[in-house]
Amino acid sequence: MLNVFLALAAIAAVGASLHYLLPQLDIDSTRRQAGILVLNVLLPALNIEVIYRSSVGRQLWQIPLAMLIGVLLCVSVALLIFRRFPIEQKLKSSLILGSAFGNVTYLGMPLLQGLFPAQLLQVTEIAILCEITVTSSDLITGSLLDMFHHQGPHTSLITALLQILKFPLLWSAALAIAIRVAGIQLPGFLLMALHLLGQSASGLMLLVLGMALKPKAVAGSLADIKSWWPMLMIKLGLMPVVVGVAGLMVGLTALNLHATTLEGAMPPQLFTLIVADRFGFDTEVLAAAVAGMTVISLLTLPIIHRLLF
Repeated sequence: MLNVFLALAAIAAVGASLHYLLPQLDIDSTRRQAGILVLNVLLPALNIEVIYRSSVGRQLWQIPLAMLIGVLLCVSVALLIFRRFPIEQKLKSSLILGSAFGNVTYLGMPLLQGLFPAQLLQVTEIAILCEITVTSSDLITGSLLDMFHHQGPHTSLITALLQILKFPLLWSAALAIAIRVAGIQLPGFLLMALHLLGQSASGLMLLVLGMALKPKAVAGSLADIKSWWPMLMIKLGLMPVVVGVAGLMVGLTALNLHATTLEGAMPPQLFTLIVADRFGFDTEVLAAAVAGMTVISLLTLPIIHRLLF
């Protein structure tokens, strides 16, 4: 287990050090472009391969349901806690988003693949199902917070739902399921191409994650933890407990329960910053909190894994 966490941390550290190793490189632009590539090409390719090769079973609804229960409860708790904080509503909205939506692919997928190499296909499917659930819910929640709490022009819920329908992981999953149901046999060269693209996703995702962790931002966020400590308690403490209990209630098998609970324990996802920025929420504190909580999660995740093992 230690080797897995050290390997992931080493790749992320390389990404973080690129600010100094390659000063001529526009790190922020590179990170955004690499993220677009992962989201629109590598993950959909991996998604199609995994669903095509996997067995279609109850996990297709059990895992999203367990994650959704965790998201709904954590959003509710965050709403109750942050309503008492004497801060601007735009900042509250950002912190609410950061309390519920975890980094289930850029960190979660490589972690599960490293911890469960013998069940690589199964845990990759779990990460993909969690990503579809979490990212879609993140966008819907941001739209609802914008509609109910802010003045001025809003993005309607219908607009948000239409955007979700264009989400690459969603339509690639639908395509893969349609292929399975129709009994279509994909040619060997296409499966190999999908496999090669999918295999490159994990390493690149960790590099992108590392590039987002600017050392100065991490140090600043930990020094200013008083501004976002409820996020820490809700996302890294409450969320894995709720997801684990929900997973038991819906009947997840041992491996699926273990992996899904770990996904619930992930720090806030990078997509949360995109959603917050889209709706004009305050992203400065959120960005610092995401960096700080990602580092803290490297300590909490091994503990949760050991308790589940």
